[in-house]
Amino acid sequence: MVPEKEDIIRILGNIRDIETEMSVLDLGLIKSIDYIEGEQKLLINVDFRRRTPSCPGCAPIAWLEQRKIMDELLEEFLRYEGIKKVEFVDR
Repeated sequence: MVPEKEDIIRILGNIRDIETEMSVLDLGLIKSIDYIEGEQKLLINVDFRRRTPSCPGCAPIAWLEQRKIMDELLEEFLRYEGIKKVEFVDR
């Protein structure tokens, strides 16, 4: 079983950015999600460029928040039986 569109929207709406308290859906951090059936893989195209500060001291904090968001997405999507792997790309 793989997530339906409604499941994906719910998951993206429930995962929040710590700094803004906005969902990754509202922030537009996910550009696309593709399912590769033969590999049972979810390919998530993320866009963190707008959320990465130019300040060198702030960048590690932003990276930790981005990692937290990806970990939460990974955890949510791997609950589905038809998904064995989740890959994040920035295209």
